[in-house]
Amino acid sequence: MDLSTSICQESRQSAPSSEFRALIRNLYSGMRLMALRPNAVDQMIVSVDQLMLLLGIYGLTVLIVSYLLTPLPIFDGFGLSYLGVELLIALFVGFIVAKLTRDENDLLRFMLLVYCVSPFFYLVSSIFLPVLPEELSMMGYLVGGIWIFLVYFWSALQLLRVKFKAAAVAAIWMIAAYLLTHWPLSFWYEGYGFNQETMTYTEDVFTEVNQEQIYYNQYALLNDALNGIRPGENGLADLFFIGFGSDSAENVFRTEIEHMHHAVNARLGATGRSLKLINNLETIDELPLASSHNLKISLHHLGKKINQDEDIVFLYLTGHGSADHTLQVQMQPLSLNDLSPRDIKNYLDEAGIRWRIIVISACYSGGFIESLQNEHSLIFTAAAAHKTSFGCSIENENTYFGEALRNSLTNQPFQYVQSFVQAMQMIGEREQYEKLIPSEPQLFIGNQMREKLKVLEQDMTRYAPERFGAM
Repeated sequence: MDLSTSICQESRQSAPSSEFRALIRNLYSGMRLMALRPNAVDQMIVSVDQLMLLLGIYGLTVLIVSYLLTPLPIFDGFGLSYLGVELLIALFVGFIVAKLTRDENDLLRFMLLVYCVSPFFYLVSSIFLPVLPEELSMMGYLVGGIWIFLVYFWSALQLLRVKFKAAAVAAIWMIAAYLLTHWPLSFWYEGYGFNQETMTYTEDVFTEVNQEQIYYNQYALLNDALNGIRPGENGLADLFFIGFGSDSAENVFRTEIEHMHHAVNARLGATGRSLKLINNLETIDELPLASSHNLKISLHHLGKKINQDEDIVFLYLTGHGSADHTLQVQMQPLSLNDLSPRDIKNYLDEAGIRWRIIVISACYSGGFIESLQNEHSLIFTAAAAHKTSFGCSIENENTYFGEALRNSLTNQPFQYVQSFVQAMQMIGEREQYEKLIPSEPQLFIGNQMREKLKVLEQDMTRYAPERFGAM
């Protein structure tokens, strides 16, 4: 072997280690930039190879960290689109920098500068900021935004050397990047226990409904709804709410859930801790279905968000009840399973939800009480076990029961037992006036739940005003 061949082989063998050392140096420079240290850019190793390696490190960081942070992760290619838009934004800002410095090489320098800090920004935004206590969350994100702007400004200053220009570039950079703040950067979304192999769909009887698409849309719709649920605040009895509008045949069930959802948020401080499951053609592309499976998943998710000793889950179900004490779950032309009292109990038990307010607006709903009652529950039903309730017609926005209950929520300060009793009285007076057979709403309150409600009512007065939409 001649000398030149030996040198070439040694050069090829040392090239990977040389690039690795350069990568470590560039990442170290990124850490210095984040600490606003001087001369960080001057110490970077600038090359196209290093840019590709830094892009790879950033993508790998997002892939691994988002996987670890996502329960039951299912791969989502949206992360690639997100990274692509980020890259276009960086190129746009880098183009401006290169034009201001009149040095085309600064475009490559700027791109390296961006991607030597990006992995660290992602770690801070995805791991540290989300775990801040609720009372520090807003301040944490504000401080984080200011810090990011300062890093942008400091980075641009390293190339431009003029503070005014660096501030302008940092502002453009922040504004462009703001477009992406409405979407989380992740390669995964939570599967919530869906099993694609067991999904079925019925014959297409409504031409405007793509049944297969509706079933598969439940992944994203439920993911969006549940991702917005905030955990309970330690030291307070927080209220969590799920509204379940089970029948698509009449809009009254949809509007009743929408009105109750708004009222509970505004009057009982459930904003950020409430969601709606509705069967209706008008919301089928916007909200998760009110299905037995979606309810089970939602309760399981809430069970992980609540403080089981402190917090209360308010489950409101409305629809057509049957004489055999099941809640009919219908979303034509889909085929969905009806909901029994045993189903509800099992879902709550499996989710570890101890304190429960269960309100059922349906005929014969009093028949649910026997299976659901315990010392930690309040159960309020629109009718006795063998009686029908009223108001579930096309022209109504609420059932008689739903309207009375929503009106009772205007009481301030709010008291659960007194307000529910007041709603029962309003229903009785209306039925008597209209000469209807009394529906006889039923109210069961466990002894321990009665005391727990006093704690919840006291804690409501301690809530910050911004937790209520209106008073």
